[in-house]
Amino acid sequence: MIEVVSRGLSDLTIVSAADLSTARDWADFGRLLSRLKLDRGLSFIQIQKRAEALSLQRSLPPATVNPIMKGMRRPAKESLECLLEVFDVRPAERTAWLSAWQRLVETLSATSLPRFDEVSPRQLGVHAAITAGDSSGELPVYVQRDFDDHLRSHLSEQIDRGRFVLLVGRSSSGKTRSLYEAVRVVAPNWPIVQPSGTAEIIDLLHGTRQRIIVWLDEMQRFLGADPRLTKEHVIRLLQFPALVVATLWSDDYLMRRSPGGSGVPADLQNDRRLLDLAEVVSVSAELSGEERAAAVQAARTDPRIRLALAVQDAGLTQVLAAGPDLLRRWEHAPDPYAKAVISFAADARRLGVLSPITEATFESAIGGYLTSSQRVNRPPRWLADALAFSQQEVHGAVAALATRDDGRTGRLTGYVVADYVAQHIRRAQCPPAGAWEALVTGVEDAEDLRRLAFAATARMRYRHEEQALRRLLELHGEGVVELAGVLLRSGRVQEALDLLRQHLDATPDDRVAAARHAHIATLARRVGELRTAAEAGDAEAGRRLAELCADGGVADALRARADAGSLLAEEDLAALLADRGAVDELRSRADSGKQPAADALAELLASHGRRDLLQQRAERGDQAAARQLMKLRDSTTAADGAAVQAQIAHLRRGIIGGDDAAARQLTTLLFDLRNEAELRREVDAGTLQAAERLVALLNADENVDRSFVDRLRTHGLEADGAPCVPGEA
Repeated sequence: MIEVVSRGLSDLTIVSAADLSTARDWADFGRLLSRLKLDRGLSFIQIQKRAEALSLQRSLPPATVNPIMKGMRRPAKESLECLLEVFDVRPAERTAWLSAWQRLVETLSATSLPRFDEVSPRQLGVHAAITAGDSSGELPVYVQRDFDDHLRSHLSEQIDRGRFVLLVGRSSSGKTRSLYEAVRVVAPNWPIVQPSGTAEIIDLLHGTRQRIIVWLDEMQRFLGADPRLTKEHVIRLLQFPALVVATLWSDDYLMRRSPGGSGVPADLQNDRRLLDLAEVVSVSAELSGEERAAAVQAARTDPRIRLALAVQDAGLTQVLAAGPDLLRRWEHAPDPYAKAVISFAADARRLGVLSPITEATFESAIGGYLTSSQRVNRPPRWLADALAFSQQEVHGAVAALATRDDGRTGRLTGYVVADYVAQHIRRAQCPPAGAWEALVTGVEDAEDLRRLAFAATARMRYRHEEQALRRLLELHGEGVVELAGVLLRSGRVQEALDLLRQHLDATPDDRVAAARHAHIATLARRVGELRTAAEAGDAEAGRRLAELCADGGVADALRARADAGSLLAEEDLAALLADRGAVDELRSRADSGKQPAADALAELLASHGRRDLLQQRAERGDQAAARQLMKLRDSTTAADGAAVQAQIAHLRRGIIGGDDAAARQLTTLLFDLRNEAELRREVDAGTLQAAERLVALLNADENVDRSFVDRLRTHGLEADGAPCVPGEA
């Protein structure tokens, strides 16, 4: 129980209005806040717990409060208001605090922001380049890209009304360098801000309106975050006017631009709305003919370009960033421990963990990448030596792992992996269980935990999704709605209701949680009916129960409306069942005279090339089956195996390269080919829609036990790919 502080600020004049008026920067402001903290006698953990006890709108974890009080970070206005509430500062004194905060926001924004041409390209995220011979200068000569004129036109056109431009491409494709060169031409004298999170952008909106560059390199840090960057935030920035410029990995862009629907989380729908606002410029990792000619010209004066052009198995931009050499170092690491360290760091990045990884987390996770003998016979300095190898620079420029500090000299906080390495190794391998668990227990950042949970969902690793959401709830008081959804999917309806009720008792104005509670409560009676029937031996009721928990009652509601005579519901149900590979139910409904089911069943069988079943149905008078059978006879007889594999490889490159439709096309192709092994590979890679297509494929196979499909749908897979057994830890 946290003792409620009863004294007001003015009682002891701990911090006066005069003190606040002398604060010159955020370091001074942080010291004044620390004085309040010391007077109230609250630890950082007690601050967090008191904020929760007061049901404040914003969480105050130590990771947020500590940097603020050390003057390392400007407090978001909401965070400051919460702190003043926690410290029981009276309303009159709060006005003085907020006035001081507003003054610092305006004066520091106006006076301390550097101009764009005063910031080095390395500070803006441009990759360090290899060294070669007598090369000079921080960066190699810029090779003109085909999209440069298009990009600069996007930036400069009606610049006084603000612009939002996003460059999308693979790691080390030259996105940030091209953006840097474009802004350097269009707005070199504009002040620039590099926000570390959305809270700083929200603060910026409260400050003085001025023309400004908002630099959002690696925009994934702001997507799905808390608070989330929204379309509305960017629209307000554009009115400053602001040049909002950003870069994003292709696979991150693809994931967030995929079609919406009832199964897509709200934060992804928000991200899609935001990305729709941007002028998008695609950046290819390979040079066109004209770009390569420009590179040859540049190579006459820059030995780094000359060296990069001589490499045959990688692109110019990748070689300049020494990417292929980093991959070779990983492949030929001196021992399994060095390779495992890099592998885990790459896996963590692909799972959405952007925070530096600590040595303790490495030590906890590495076991899953080693054999039993390697785990038992580890050398005394295995981790230190492995990290040292991973930090060795290639061509004096980049390393597989780079160190990060907390802003103070000599204070190592952890390691981050090079983007190119993260994108190009272990894509189709799901991290071992130890890696998931080490990240769940070692990560504290709320956005990292959210991304970790989403990555687990995409890979059907529902056990680890639940672990990440429970950690998010424990540390930050967030994720309760998502966690309730996980519990519902696995059939733990009462546990989901209890969780939401406990949350609503503490936070009664959470409308999203209240709506989820009402929805699950509505489903509870139907769940009880189906469970009772299933326990009595009704196999069909068991399947309906698993379906109800997995989709939240969508199919069950459609089925009820269709059975009541709604043709529209019948059509929607048929389409849904076909998408889920529900051959048995489609056949049953088709045989009972439901034409939409007959049409959907025939199309599904045709997509799988099931001439035998189509023939049987056509002979019994099924006209839809006869039409699809005729189409199959008129089409090309058989797909060439080599051509199909080439198409699969092409689509996989498209996924990495940011092709919006590539993931959907690939998973649909693999579903139609009934290629379970390749679909499982895409599930392990986290390809969006792969999990749904895999379940549908198994559901459509008459040789697969339906109860197995139900367990897979509700409980998912273990990290090693084995089906998760309900009830096992």
